[in-house]
Amino acid sequence: MPTPSSKRFPTRSTSSLALLALLLLSAETLPPVAVTDSKIVRKWTIAGDPHGVAVGADGTLYVGLATPQAIIAVDPKTGAVKQRVVLDSADIASTKELVTLRTNRERTRLYVANGSDESASILSLPNLAVVREVTMEGEPIRDAVPDPKNRYVYLLGRKVHVFDARAETELRTLPLDDPTAIAATASAVYVAAGDEVVSFDAATFAETSRTRVGAKPVTSLVVMANGRVAAFTNDTLLANGRTTAVCLPAGSGPQIAVDSGELLLFAERKCASSAPPAGAASLYGVSAYAVAYDPASRTLTATDRAGSLTIYRVPRAAVIH
Repeated sequence: MPTPSSKRFPTRSTSSLALLALLLLSAETLPPVAVTDSKIVRKWTIAGDPHGVAVGADGTLYVGLATPQAIIAVDPKTGAVKQRVVLDSADIASTKELVTLRTNRERTRLYVANGSDESASILSLPNLAVVREVTMEGEPIRDAVPDPKNRYVYLLGRKVHVFDARAETELRTLPLDDPTAIAATASAVYVAAGDEVVSFDAATFAETSRTRVGAKPVTSLVVMANGRVAAFTNDTLLANGRTTAVCLPAGSGPQIAVDSGELLLFAERKCASSAPPAGAASLYGVSAYAVAYDPASRTLTATDRAGSLTIYRVPRAAVIH
């Protein structure tokens, strides 16, 4: 597999055609989409089967594209593609899906769960240099979550694997089979498995609680501002001890919800009945795969695998209709 440097930087022997390609890339801008919806700030067409999305410290949008197995850095005001890094090539049978893109608290690292490629990648921000790739043979990696205190990296495969902060050494495996979702705070790690959400102490990894969520699998876990965890199935939300009917978009990923510090925010397809509980807001009628919140601009960015990248305004309360 080519090294990251060989993919990104021309050498003295680089041909004039390659130099021209780099110049064209630097001028690439996503095609804008005209909108009349007042909740939309900006919208662009984006090719390449967009999956995970994250927001950098300066507001830059990082989007995972499954078809070219690449990450692009997008200017949130202009749609200009500031950088593009190809993680792998389909020519060598690589199948990176870029299921989730998550950042550490300082937003200096990007953690990428590569899905059926059975690996996770860690990149530095904002330069998108590949720091490390971790391979878990036989285990599709559906999420990669950094510990808020930068002690660990949690990889969600057929088990939850706990690595050291640099993802060089596996420290332990949590004793749950076939987990479906994960979230972490500085003091706890939450894992959905079967019909329960199980919490573990983040220092000792002793089990501390179990909460039953129902018969359907949990697809997303989100830590709320009050320190409690919200659990989503495709048609329910369990938060603060109450279960509410919701309608997550078909085929949405683990990043379909996020907490802004004021509201639990999630995307939701149109459905017959939708009334998020107090402290939550639904981005209603949106076929999103993943969402990411930018606290500086108070906006929510969503990817749609059909081929769009959209920035939405976020209310202080109530449902977005």
